[in-house]
Amino acid sequence: MVSKSIVIGIDLGTADSYVAYVGKGVVDIVQNEVSKRATSTLVGFTDRERLLGDAALAQIKSNAKNTCRNFKHIIGRKLEAPDLEKESFWSTCKLATTEDDLAGYDVTYKGEARQMSAIQICAMYFTKLKEITEKWCQGKVADCVISVPSYFSDVQRRAVLDAAGIAGISVLKIMNEHTAT
Repeated sequence: MVSKSIVIGIDLGTADSYVAYVGKGVVDIVQNEVSKRATSTLVGFTDRERLLGDAALAQIKSNAKNTCRNFKHIIGRKLEAPDLEKESFWSTCKLATTEDDLAGYDVTYKGEARQMSAIQICAMYFTKLKEITEKWCQGKVADCVISVPSYFSDVQRRAVLDAAGIAGISVLKIMNEHTAT
């Protein structure tokens, strides 16, 4: 059986993200596995598994130091950037400089200390959004448009594209969030 190809729009938010698609002639917002249209923009790591979205939200109080949030703010950035100093206040994970000299996180996953770049974290999250969407729409995500803040630099936009590529998502366009609304 050939599944239908779908084109989606991802609104990558700081706290929550949304996925829109055109179905039956109208734009609809995808519901996640807990029947919410907003999916928490979180990635968590435990001794047994990786948790994404609302599953990560459910365990953030008991596992804050291994739950990455606000990764949108550090993606494609160097940790030494002056305005990133205040990000450590909002981050539940320890911020770190990764091998590629970009901002990321120190986490413990399956009992092992690991360093994850914001690009890797975002790719994990995009993979989750893709899975939710394909299940909801009963089709395969062919392409997408992603909204990012208008102040994102070219490097940050490229990092979002890299994350989408790692997640197996073909990006047609990166749009400013205000343009997308």
